[in-house]
Parts: sequence; C-alpha cells; structure tokens
Amino acid sequence: MVEQFLFLVLQSHILAGIVTAFIIFPAAIFAKKGSKLHRWAGQSFVLGFIVICAGGFLLEFENLKGSVVHIYGIDWIVSPFAKGTNIDYLAVLNTSMVNIMALFLAVSGWRVWKRAAAARLNQFPRIDALFALLYLVAGIVFAITIWVALEQKNRVEHFSHLKLESIHFVILAAVAFVSFDAGQDIKIYLLRNAPKQWWTIHARKMISAQMGLAAAFPYRCGDMTGIGGILMVVSMSLVLLIGILVAMRFKKQRDLVIS
Repeated sequence: MVEQFLFLVLQSHILAGIVTAFIIFPAAIFAKKGSKLHRWAGQSFVLGFIVICAGGFLLEFENLKGSVVHIYGIDWIVSPFAKGTNIDYLAVLNTSMVNIMALFLAVSGWRVWKRAAAARLNQFPRIDALFALLYLVAGIVFAITIWVALEQKNRVEHFSHLKLESIHFVILAAVAFVSFDAGQDIKIYLLRNAPKQWWTIHARKMISAQMGLAAAFPYRCGDMTGIGGILMVVSMSLVLLIGILVAMRFKKQRDLVIS
C-alpha cells in the first residue's frame, strides 16, 4: 500500500516537474504579457509547483526510511540519502528547505499582481512579509546544511582549492539572492512603500523558480560536485539568459507604449 502510494506521489512529482519546466514555463514567458495564455500559464505554473513541492515534502518523509520505486523502466531512489540504516538527516533537511524556497518563489511571484492591486489601496498584507521571513530562514538553513555537507565530503574526497571555492561561491550567491528577494518583500511591508515596477519583481521570482526547477533534474541525477553540479549551473544559466532577454524585450515594448 505504501509502495503504491509512493509510486503515485513520485510519478506525479516527476510529471509535474517535466510539464511545468518544459511546457508551462515556455508558454508563460513567450506569451504576450497580460494575455489569457500568459495568465493561464502563470496559474498553471504555480499549480505545478504546488504538486512538485507537496510531493517533495511527502518524499522527504519517506527519506527517513528509504525506498526505491520502479517507474518508466528505471529504479528511482526515493531516498537517495538513506544507505542501509544510515540516514543523512542533513541532506533531508537541506532538500526540505529547497522545497520551501521553490514554493515561495512561485506563489509569491503569482501574488505580485494581487499585492500591486492592494498597494493602490494602501494595503500591504502581512502574510507576504511572514512568508518572506520563512523563505529567508529556509535560505539560511539551506546554505548552512549544504556548506556543512560539502565540508564533510571534502574531508573524504579532498577537492581542489578551485573546486571547493567555486562551490562556496555558488552557495553564497544563492543565499545572497534569497536574502535580497526576501528583504525586498519585507521592506515593502515595513515601509508600506510600493515599488515603481511590480513586473520586475514578478519576473525575478518566476524566472528564479524556473531556475531552481531546471537545476532539480541534474541535482537528482548526478553528483553535485561533479557532472551534476556542472549541468546545474548550465541549466540555471540558460534559463536566466532566456529570462533576461525576454524581460529586456518586454521593457522595450513597454517603454514604447508609455512614450
């Protein structure tokens, strides 16, 4: 019974990730901004993340026991951090924080326009600041756990100085982004001062959520300190580049309309 349930959860988790990353996000980012397709794709993007992260949390609980589920002719390790009776609780905590951050980015990015409408009435919902605070805590815990895990692995494998410092830089860059993004949301609430361009916040959050989703595939399939880590950086960079180009095009079109 448990195995059947895990089969459904993992299958939904994987399918939601594939559809959200490769179908829904492209539809949203290339659709005309504000169009029905754009709004539909945006709502579907958030729904996809809810399914992904909900499944992720359920699978994290299973990480405490360990299980392998057979899907698509492949044995998927539901608990990649469980080896026999030895469980890497640090890694379970780390991936749980990733789920929280990913879900926050998608939901808060979708909520931007509701916040913009509320701000025009001089209303700044407290819930957004509270979620941002949770997001910030999750980002800090994520950075600490992955840093400690990296140091533990380094004591065994003895990474080169360049490789170690490169990974340290990526971790610091990630927590710096989370601090900035969460700080902006908290600042808006505390100062009750709406930004001039809400769309930039919306774009930043949604593109960042997609970057995290793109990184999830190589993260689950490869060693983060090896080819998996390289593929993570490449996939995230590709999404970021596409996002920047689309945002620049939108800004240019918007400026023409305003002028």
